[in-house]
Amino acid sequence: MKTKLLMMLFFGICSLQAQTTHDLIWERNFTSPESDLTIETGDTVRWTWTDDLPHTVENDAGSTETFNSGTITGLNEVYTYTFTVEGVNPYLCGIHGAGNMSGIITVVDQLSVDEFDSSSLIMFPNPVITELQIKLPQNMSEGTITFFDLTGKQVLNQLINSGIKELSIDVSQLKSGMYFIKYQFGEILETRKLIIK
Repeated sequence: MKTKLLMMLFFGICSLQAQTTHDLIWERNFTSPESDLTIETGDTVRWTWTDDLPHTVENDAGSTETFNSGTITGLNEVYTYTFTVEGVNPYLCGIHGAGNMSGIITVVDQLSVDEFDSSSLIMFPNPVITELQIKLPQNMSEGTITFFDLTGKQVLNQLINSGIKELSIDVSQLKSGMYFIKYQFGEILETRKLIIK
């Protein structure tokens, strides 16, 4: 009886510490927001080729971690990577480029039980020309929105007071191109990709 109890306790503890594998397809024109994930440290991302073209999965400029699948060709081929450091990891296909195959893996230390629902954070239009509209989740306290260019340089920072549910940010002073936007509310971190025309 004691042995069974100890075994049940052991498997219970192991299951609490088990990490998650997140699956993404990997094919031409697979980009944000479908290719973006927020995961916990220790989680694994598995990219599966859904076409028979050659692709890579590799970190882009400003990535916290360094990873590279090398060139892989073939339908249903797979590349996996386990993320161990908290941070933001833009990635792309080195063959087809950021405009055709790219995304962002945001790694957080540990998601709370009251997990951030990223679908309730809405920004539009994307691509944007002058004014970016942002609708924030209902339960967010004060935080920041920070814009980074592709080199990882911070180009804009906006404080958000608690209670604000919508805001408009003038992006007309930024050059055309791709940017990463980091939303941070206490321990909650979400990163999105934005194109400015």
